[in-house]
Amino acid sequence: FLKSDGSLWAMGRNSEGQLGDGTTTGRTSPIQVISSGVTQIDAGFRHSLFLKSDGSLWAMGQNSEGQLGVGDTTQRTSPTQVVASGVAQIAVGSKFSLFLKSDGSLWGMGLNNNGQLGTGNTTNQNSPIQILSSGVSQVAPGLEHSLFLKSDGSLWGMGYNNYGNLGNGNTTRQITPIQIVASGVAQVAAGIYHSLFLKSDGSLHAMGRNNYGQLGVGDTTQRTSPTQI
Repeated sequence: FLKSDGSLWAMGRNSEGQLGDGTTTGRTSPIQVISSGVTQIDAGFRHSLFLKSDGSLWAMGQNSEGQLGVGDTTQRTSPTQVVASGVAQIAVGSKFSLFLKSDGSLWGMGLNNNGQLGTGNTTNQNSPIQILSSGVSQVAPGLEHSLFLKSDGSLWGMGYNNYGNLGNGNTTRQITPIQIVASGVAQVAAGIYHSLFLKSDGSLHAMGRNNYGQLGVGDTTQRTSPTQI
């Protein structure tokens, strides 16, 4: 968590150094990791990313799939700089990471077994790789799928799709970004195997796995296309 003074604090499991305190000791009370200058945080399965006010991207924790983006697969127990400047948004999946730069470009690193990085293949990446060069405004990774919005309000996705969580009408994985909705999307969020988005008219839509009623559509049947809630 962040405090209003820009300090970063952490607690909980730390088996891979994901708390960034220089150890692999679990913490049952909050411990300060960075004293100031942090503006955004996100946590994955066993790794963590944060942004500083200078636009630099930092990472720590598990790195078995290259999810830290530091050029290798060695874990880090202390914060390690990934990108020096220009990063505007971070988003962490299970064992992969995505981020946006201030120029609207989308980047990713880490596990890519289902094409969740959208690079056109299923090869893991241990350094940041550019997915799109411009026009991206928001990103939301799930377990092994990714969604993002473009500045024109269109919704796109890639990766694991066995439950229709990409909302493109089938259950086939996608290793390159595909358009799901052409316009009017204002916000997006991805769960493990399901996805939600808001349209600019305030309507809420969902797709994907629904075994616990997580789509909120009144039943437990999965949806492979966006359904209005």
